Amino acid sequence: MVKKLKNQGLCNEVYKIKKEEKDFILRVFKRAHTVNINRKQEFKIQKKAFKKGIASKPVYLSDKFMTCHFLKGVHKEKLSKKDIKTLIKSLKKLHKIKYKKKACFLEKEFTNYKELLKDKKSKKIIKKSLEKIKNNNKKKDLVLCHNDLNKENIIFDNKAYFIDWEFASINNRFFDLATLCIKYNFSKKEEKILLSSYFPFVKEKYYKRLKNYKVICRNFWKLWFKTNI
Repeated sequence: MVKKLKNQGLCNEVYKIKKEEKDFILRVFKRAHTVNINRKQEFKIQKKAFKKGIASKPVYLSDKFMTCHFLKGVHKEKLSKKDIKTLIKSLKKLHKIKYKKKACFLEKEFTNYKELLKDKKSKKIIKKSLEKIKNNNKKKDLVLCHNDLNKENIIFDNKAYFIDWEFASINNRFFDLATLCIKYNFSKKEEKILLSSYFPFVKEKYYKRLKNYKVICRNFWKLWFKTNI
């Protein structure tokens, strides 16, 4: 039995395939957009994440669709202290995955927007964002990131799993952390729990980097929606 799911992404049509022995997810690629998605890279990264226990098992990839095992669990609108710690435990596993690729995700995308968006407001946003990236990009913070950690892409079932890996690439770890703060509308107290769960020792500069990357994240998604909707 094939059923179209209620939650649909902008870049894929998502279906659940129910079989006797196993349920699967079918993601049909439905559009191109400004972010250059490498589906082979997505499949490879998800396979690595599956081995770390933080993603479903990818099964098959073609030019038009991808299948993977169905993950049971729930999406949460609000996170408890325990949920945040559970989420960060999985995020740390993701950020420790070794993946050799050039670290240019944000710089490349903002530069791409510079070619697409010529209005004064967009140019100002792009310039400000690139300056913040340059001032906050520490080499040791460059890790494999998911880059799209909205609520619909996180599933809780005793632990946290991540789905939809199409934007995953090397990026600054604070991009993922800042995205979580924005999407879950974390308070200052919750941000403190986030950072103290992620880092052995929380330094004042981490709060500053998180604040700067919240600006970068908001700018990035603002431009993304402007060019893709």
